[in-house]
Amino acid sequence: MCGITGIVSNVENRCDPRLLVRMTNSIRHRGPDDEGFLLVNSTSGLIEQRRGDDTIPEIRVPHLLETRIDKKPNVALGWRRLSIIDLSPMGHQPMSNADGSLWVIFNGEVYNYLELRDELKGKGHTFRTQCDTEVILEAYSEWGADCLHHFNGMWAIALWDNRTRRLFCARDRFGVKPFYYVWDGTTFAFASEIKALLELPWVPRRANDNMVFDYLIHRVLDHTGQTFFQDIHQLQPGHVILADTNSITIDRYYELRYCDELGAFDETQAGKYALEFREQFTDAVRLRLRSDVAIGSCLSGGLDSSSIVCTANTLISEQGFACQSTIGDRQKTFTATYDLLGYSENAFVEKVIQRTNAAPHFTKPTAKGLWSDLPQFLRSNDEPMISTSMYAQWNVMKLAAQNGIKVLLDGQGADELLAGYRRWHAPIFHAELLRRGRFSEFVREIAASSDLNRESRIGHLLFACQKMFKNLIPGRFQYRFIIPSELVRQEFIQRAHTSVEKNDTTLQRRLWQDETLYNLQQLLHYEDRNSMHFSIEARVPFVDYRLVEFAMSVPAIYKIHQGWSKYILRRAMDGVLPEDIRWRRDKMGFVTPETEWEAELLPLFLDQLRSEKFRSSRYVDDAQLLHRLSTSSKNLKSYDVWRFINLELWMRLFNVV
Repeated sequence: MCGITGIVSNVENRCDPRLLVRMTNSIRHRGPDDEGFLLVNSTSGLIEQRRGDDTIPEIRVPHLLETRIDKKPNVALGWRRLSIIDLSPMGHQPMSNADGSLWVIFNGEVYNYLELRDELKGKGHTFRTQCDTEVILEAYSEWGADCLHHFNGMWAIALWDNRTRRLFCARDRFGVKPFYYVWDGTTFAFASEIKALLELPWVPRRANDNMVFDYLIHRVLDHTGQTFFQDIHQLQPGHVILADTNSITIDRYYELRYCDELGAFDETQAGKYALEFREQFTDAVRLRLRSDVAIGSCLSGGLDSSSIVCTANTLISEQGFACQSTIGDRQKTFTATYDLLGYSENAFVEKVIQRTNAAPHFTKPTAKGLWSDLPQFLRSNDEPMISTSMYAQWNVMKLAAQNGIKVLLDGQGADELLAGYRRWHAPIFHAELLRRGRFSEFVREIAASSDLNRESRIGHLLFACQKMFKNLIPGRFQYRFIIPSELVRQEFIQRAHTSVEKNDTTLQRRLWQDETLYNLQQLLHYEDRNSMHFSIEARVPFVDYRLVEFAMSVPAIYKIHQGWSKYILRRAMDGVLPEDIRWRRDKMGFVTPETEWEAELLPLFLDQLRSEKFRSSRYVDDAQLLHRLSTSSKNLKSYDVWRFINLELWMRLFNVV
């Protein structure tokens, strides 16, 4: 796991080594264990490896800033290392193949690298190291760009091919690892985080109106190749970039397919699906336990994280790493908890601990802690955040780092695969039953959902009808029916353009969108930034591409059944999870007492907002916002308060215009 940066340019001095150092230093938290650099003159083919202040002593090459280069470089690559696999100096990057024609810097993990190495050995390839980075080089040498289809993992790759004099860049299928870039027609620069690109003097800090609009109105981000910075883009999941000193080309190499069927429930088939899901999920966890350092797990007490912890527990025992009485030495869990009733899930966490004998660790995020951490918390994420729930995750990552953990398993992705968001997914499912004329099933599911969630049947019926009505309106016009907050300036609403088109016609289509465009993408953003800020690698078994493809092939009727969300997962975890968790009705996750926190911090926020002129006033009626916050915030929803404040603080922190 690492941080990567680079510049490819035909403009003299744009590949200044001092800029490369500034870029890599800005993301040192992503890799405090080692660093390396590569300078290339693409005309002559001259390649020179360089060291930095944090480069391990075993790498004996000249320092980046202490040598002169006869021919100035027009390609410069920088790398920071978080040592996870093959902790020896042999894992140093930039890494080359045997003849020095290929050089790679890499952020992520190829979990199936052992299997791929054996396959490549059979094709005549030889290996000098025990790390997955070398497998990437040899796989590219064997299959070219098609090597990506052989990888199971998460990655952002930049590979210099000195034979073609081009840089090959790729991001994993679902965007677990980030890749940001700028291209102005003469210079291509990239980095693992936006802040590294902001070190380049020619990169403006202009806000992207369209992303601000989608953030304020739709509460979404990371759903396109755009970012909140107008001139900075992100390589979308499943895409590659080919760059040379004159041009870049972007292509898609992967697209998730899905079954759009509602299906007819069959008990025998449900059992088969559950068994297949269990096998796929278990193998996804097994691969993500590969590490040369200690591994922990995030544990909320919910269905997803508990499934990971209990499955990992079984695998650790079976692999002989520990007996049941000492498994805490190998299996450590990390949980955010609160004293406020309604926010703590300790009772469920304790059931998992009793089941597994894992070693539990707890942290209690507070409003005061949020205020103290706020500048660092906002800076680590580079862009505004949707809610304070990410601060709970921030504290969990901090706790894990304090306990010496460098790898954490986490449960992101299950809700998007298996219809886990009751407020979003159940009404779509109900509306689909109604639209297809399956009235008896519709009535049964409405009744079951009402009974399970202790909610009005009329309310469930109304939600389903709302979805039916929404589906009659073309997607590009649906946002016009959203009533925006009166705090958003009308002139901004009229000039901005949205790219949000959520399709609620079928449950499967919506799940596909949540997996590839919307919810999962922003969750993975926070997962990466919060973990890497504390030099931790987060691994997400539910985003294993084999599991994703299988789950998206399963008809919707097996994902919501008799009112139960994520039905196939609940069936699959029979005998693995405590029954109280397997059939748990409520869903919380890493929530925070946001409303209570905002009430406590409101005076501090007001003082900060009044301390200087508003930068976000072209988007937000700042006078009205301050008035509303000063008189009473009760008529503003907590997530609205956070977004308006967060947008302004982000613009100030990053000096955005």
